[in-house]
Amino acid sequence: MGKQIRFGLIFLLFTNILFAQTNFKKVAKSWQDSISKIARAEIIETGTPSLQIAIGLKGKIIYENAFGFADIENNIKATIETKYRTASVAKWWTSTLTMMLVNNSKLDLDIPIQRYCQHYPQKNWDITTRQILTHTSGIRHYADYDAELSKAKSQADTIEINKRRYPDLLGMFTRYTDMTNPLNNFKQDSLLFKPGSSWEYSSNGYRVLGCIIEGASGLSYRAMIKNQIFDKAGMTNTVEDDAWAIIPKRASGYLIKDKKEIRRADMRDVSENLPAGGFLSTSSDLVRFAMSFVSGKFVDMETIKKMTTPYIMKDTLKSVSTWRDAIPSKQKYGYGVMLFNDNETIKFGHNGRQDGGSAIVYYVPEKDLTIAVMTNAKGWNGFISLTKKIEKVITKIDIENSIDSKQNKLRTTNR
Repeated sequence: MGKQIRFGLIFLLFTNILFAQTNFKKVAKSWQDSISKIARAEIIETGTPSLQIAIGLKGKIIYENAFGFADIENNIKATIETKYRTASVAKWWTSTLTMMLVNNSKLDLDIPIQRYCQHYPQKNWDITTRQILTHTSGIRHYADYDAELSKAKSQADTIEINKRRYPDLLGMFTRYTDMTNPLNNFKQDSLLFKPGSSWEYSSNGYRVLGCIIEGASGLSYRAMIKNQIFDKAGMTNTVEDDAWAIIPKRASGYLIKDKKEIRRADMRDVSENLPAGGFLSTSSDLVRFAMSFVSGKFVDMETIKKMTTPYIMKDTLKSVSTWRDAIPSKQKYGYGVMLFNDNETIKFGHNGRQDGGSAIVYYVPEKDLTIAVMTNAKGWNGFISLTKKIEKVITKIDIENSIDSKQNKLRTTNR
């Protein structure tokens, strides 16, 4: 009798395990298929050549996939290992590295930056590292020289504008290997405003941060970002976007024009912009960084809260999201971190767009959810709309309970 009961219990347990595994496969296939349909529809609707998507949940990557073409001309499909331009997503990395130095008492946020970066000249007012991190330094962003030229009132004005323009243009086609020479293209320009008195997004400011990091640490920015960020987060597919280097699986870059017309991207050497956005990565590596960041692997929890809180406080975080949320704004920016709108949840991360690439990664604290999307085109504007669709798919199901402990990572490529 006892043997029959034990056999019955074993049979019941075995049946339940088989049922659970079958149910897991059905649920997993269902939400994977939903994301695949969303991605394919996005490619058709927007004309972007490819999409690479990764999702992290509760500290684990649960989804990696790629759709479309990494190289249209050679008919090469995108994979989960294709490397895309990160553009300004790198600002989150650089700000984190800066705050690590602060945590280690190697950098003071509130003293003049010349203590650490003597290559940036003294201005009419002192500039601090805190102000550069929060885009309140007054250091200009990219100048719109075409707009300036259209308003020139004399030949002398035109000559003066072009005189300022040529160094900027040359910098876009120059390969830099240091943090100081790229500053020459803007360091003599006047500040836009007294530091701390206003807000203006500035990639040039983040170039100065690269110089500050080197001065504070005594090490090169390139070595610091690799050893302290990439290696610690396990970001093995993230590298400098070196125009001369042979980099396997680097995506070709494109531009989406009107009516979804695709052409090759404008030429651009991004080495001048390295701390502000000069890397190649994968969506999975972006998720790895975000999960490492929120886990406290880089900085303490108090610093995380400071970095992810708007520096200029205004109660506009929970509101209706629109495509404009992909544009950095003073009410939704902390220390190198963007805040994204949502009526229900607050999320933070960063996005970026650059010749030949666009990317976004964000973390949703209430759901312990991370989503990253990358593409090899400038002109794609699905930063908010696409990620929101993906987020809805993931939160609509009890994904945590549907992922078996033996199969907690789902990897597919160009399904």
